Amino acid sequence: PPGPPLSGLSTPGIGAMSSGSSTSSSTSSSSSTTSSNNNNSNSNNNNNGSNNKRTRSNSNEFYPGSFPPMADKQKAMKETAESAYKDLSDDKDDPMMGGMEKPKRAPGMPLTMAPDVEDENKGGTDWIVGYNPSVQTNLHIDLLHNLSHQSVVCCVKFSADGKYLSTGCNRSAQIYDVESGRKVHSFSDDAAKEGDLYIRSVCFSPDGNFLATGAEDKTVKVWDIMQKRILHTFTGHELDIYSLDYSSNGRFIISGSGDKKAKIWDVEKGKCAHTLGNEEVGPKDGVTSVAVSPDGKLVAAGSLDRIVRLWDAQTGYFLERYEGHLDSVYSVAFSPDGRTLASGSLDKTLKLWDLSGSRARSRCRSTFNGHKDFVLSVAFSPDGNWLISGSKDRSVQFWDPRSAVTHVMLQGHKNSVISVAVSPTTGAFATGSGDYRARLWGYSS
Repeated sequence: PPGPPLSGLSTPGIGAMSSGSSTSSSTSSSSSTTSSNNNNSNSNNNNNGSNNKRTRSNSNEFYPGSFPPMADKQKAMKETAESAYKDLSDDKDDPMMGGMEKPKRAPGMPLTMAPDVEDENKGGTDWIVGYNPSVQTNLHIDLLHNLSHQSVVCCVKFSADGKYLSTGCNRSAQIYDVESGRKVHSFSDDAAKEGDLYIRSVCFSPDGNFLATGAEDKTVKVWDIMQKRILHTFTGHELDIYSLDYSSNGRFIISGSGDKKAKIWDVEKGKCAHTLGNEEVGPKDGVTSVAVSPDGKLVAAGSLDRIVRLWDAQTGYFLERYEGHLDSVYSVAFSPDGRTLASGSLDKTLKLWDLSGSRARSRCRSTFNGHKDFVLSVAFSPDGNWLISGSKDRSVQFWDPRSAVTHVMLQGHKNSVISVAVSPTTGAFATGSGDYRARLWGYSS
């Protein structure tokens, strides 16, 4: 996946696979029966890239993907879904868990597919939904818009009012109207040097007037959306910017970088207010993800060193570290009530950390197992009823955060799902992928 280098790990990259422009019609969620549309035309998505080992020296490179060709899209997605839902009942104690609660595994989950129904207004059917028959759910997912890009889509983010979606890709950030799917703005820095320059993170200001972007040029830029100009350029990080978040009052931007630091930027003063991280208690490797709590009092950061850390947002004082992941942490997200923190990791799991009461390193509330490859992004629904994850296994899963059981798995991309975001006001969520597409989805229950 794009983002922090995976030292010593040989893995397929996420270069483009050929993708059509067709979108899918709505999906029925009424029954637990298997249905597949056998009339879809075959699609040969050939990719001649090879596996590459990503190291520190070439951390800015994206390697060609090497996923197998999909001679039949529906068959391939169904097989992937079946693999992801195979029985995980062989629960074993893990000595690396440090006495924390044993991970909760979903029960054996035979695949139940929602039928794809042809819709003359939307074209083909290239997505499918799997339901867990072991739990009752009335969750319904529908594809709203397909947003094609010219490169890997590294990030997606909604505005606070839910009306707009921003995406980041190579050399540009875009803003789309959620209702129509129409692109309304595009931002690129003409002064930037030639060559690849991936926008790794985007974030709207709470009032929707500004868009912050973080990129491989080590800078955080704040764009005036209506005037289409750069208002601030924050410099100080020594490596790529991987993640951004705005404080709820709009006064501060938090950034995470490959230089092992997170920074809090004062937007009004145009300077760095705090640098989070030092040799004693700070991350020992790149900061992959940052998040600000809903009340603006806490900053969380996930790191390649497998640890989630917590700081006081006002003072920059280090508060706590949460250990338990067995590989790099790639995403963190606060629950809407601010009482729990979710994390996603290259160990293929999600974890929920309890922030209520006295903080302790062992307060892992639950572990979510089910993805078959790296968990790259996590996000909560605004009501807190769903925890949503995107993975290198190309799936999006909807989890019940109370039971740690997945209810629905969506197969809607031809490559890694790098970023997921949920609208704070409407029943919509977005996905960004290595298949050069972002997609807007609707969900209801």
